[in-house]
Amino acid sequence: MKRLHAALLLSACFASLPVLAEDGTQVTSTENETAYFLSSSLPDKEVAILMKAAEEKHIPVYFRGLISDNMDQTAKYMLNLITTNKVRGIQIDPVRFERYGVKQVPALVRKCGDHFDIVYGNVALNQALDMISQRGDCRDNP
Repeated sequence: MKRLHAALLLSACFASLPVLAEDGTQVTSTENETAYFLSSSLPDKEVAILMKAAEEKHIPVYFRGLISDNMDQTAKYMLNLITTNKVRGIQIDPVRFERYGVKQVPALVRKCGDHFDIVYGNVALNQALDMISQRGDCRDNP
């Protein structure tokens, strides 16, 4: 796995890490995927912009879990995002967060076989995809 961190829109640093999930097990090669990890802790406008960019690329968006472990609050949050910002919605999948060891958001993951790359931070989605395509373990996989 290669981890691509980006603290600012245009600055990034690149480091190589082993291909292990958070629990120490090897990431399975069941499928190749690209996934975007976000959170309600980000400002609503930012979440909407990031979600729209992911939707344009047909990349699914994941949250770790319910907001404050409350289904009602999560539904209201999503309804507001959908009606105000015209986004499609998110999937809740704590297993994916664990599988890739995602501890901060935004995070873009591209998995290819037994390898995966992660780009963290406030980076334009196209730029993050380009970073993986140019320097990641998954650079040869679309």
